[in-house]
Order: sequence, then C-alpha cells, then structure tokens
Amino acid sequence: MKWVFLLCLLIVGAVAGVMGALVAYRWTTSMQNDVKLVPGQVTMVQPPGTVPREGSELVVARETYATRKNPVVPDAQSLARGKQLFDIYCTPCHGPGGKGDGLVTPRFIPPPDLTSQPVQAKPDGHFSYYIGYGGAIMPAYGEALSVTDRWDIVNHIRALAKKG
Repeated sequence: MKWVFLLCLLIVGAVAGVMGALVAYRWTTSMQNDVKLVPGQVTMVQPPGTVPREGSELVVARETYATRKNPVVPDAQSLARGKQLFDIYCTPCHGPGGKGDGLVTPRFIPPPDLTSQPVQAKPDGHFSYYIGYGGAIMPAYGEALSVTDRWDIVNHIRALAKKG
C-alpha cells in the first residue's frame, strides 16, 4: 500500500514538472518571438474619433507659456470655430456669454467671468495654457483640443469681452 502512495506521488510530481517545463518553455520562446514595438520605428494608425496631438507643443511652466502670443489671427473663421468649441467645452461652466453662469456652476465653485477686466488683462498665453493644462478646478482639455483649437477659443473669449 505504501508503494501505491509513492507511485502516485511520483506520477503527480512528474506531471507537475513537465507542466512547469512547458510553461517555462512557452514563456521564454514567446518573449523571444513576439513582435517588439520600438517607439518611432512603426507608424501606427490612430483609432477613429481621436484628436491627434500636433507634436509642436512642449510642456513648459505656466509662466513661460503665459508669455506666448496668439499665432492665430482672429478672423471670421477662427472666431466661428472658437465659438463652436467654446459652446462644447466651456459653456457648461462658463455659460454661453462667458459670465461664469453655466448650467453646472451651482454644483461647483463658480468659474470666473471671462469678460471681466481682471481676467481680460491676462495675456492670451494664460488662457491657452489653462485650456490645455487645466487649473485648480478647471479640467485640462489638452487631449481633446489641438493647440490651434485652443487659440481659436482664446480669440472667441476676447470677442465675448468686446460684446459684453
């Protein structure tokens, strides 16, 4: 009876050893034979619906970014695009007129009035930075908006102040 137990133990040990060896073999050969993606070596297609990063933007300090001048001329096309994007991303908090009276503001800390003199005194780069990187309460929209999109919104914010 003792030899049956030892034989069973030996069979279980042998099967476990073979299974372990198979797992180890598959692991090492899989790691050696898998396709390796090296950054920059293969151009991959973006999934549909994503917004591509332009690649011309460096993450810099807010103070440095704030000194940047708006490279987008505030023509009719830029203002129309800026209004469209403002309506999508900014109106829920800042309201359609930029006064800080959006639909969600009763539930959060009210955002600033974008048409007020203290806010309008800030440089264009300040607005572009906050749109892209967010602030203490404001979410960052850098992944959703290209750099040009942000400058279009800045042009719209400046136009709102002139209207109001």
